[in-house]
Amino acid sequence: MASLDLGEPLGQAVMARLAADPALCALVQGRVRDYVRASEDWPFLRLDPVETRPYEAEGWVGCTCRITLHAFARGERGTSAIQRLAAAAAAALDEADLRLSRGRLLWIAHERSLYVPEPQGPASWHAVLRFSAVAAA
Repeated sequence: MASLDLGEPLGQAVMARLAADPALCALVQGRVRDYVRASEDWPFLRLDPVETRPYEAEGWVGCTCRITLHAFARGERGTSAIQRLAAAAAAALDEADLRLSRGRLLWIAHERSLYVPEPQGPASWHAVLRFSAVAAA
């Protein structure tokens, strides 16, 4: 099967969308990263490298992609803050029309979100959001 890895341009487009989304900007003040600083200010988002596998259909060659986004929030014992942050991130990406620097995004969809306590102190939360996408030439 032919393959075209478009994970890097898709990751760049995801980062740009998250950084530009008004609802997310209000929550994270621009803290959208693909790494975590040693003393990161909370709340923030972190994008993992995009996982890819070959995709081929009639007239299309590219990759299916799994996108994993991490959200971090603290300050509330309940999950309200992390759920608001995760919901804003999901809304920014689900079915988004992202422009890639190379290739074309055929679709992107939010699959699921998981909320877990973060061991960095009381009232600290971590959400893991999963998206699937297909990008092709």
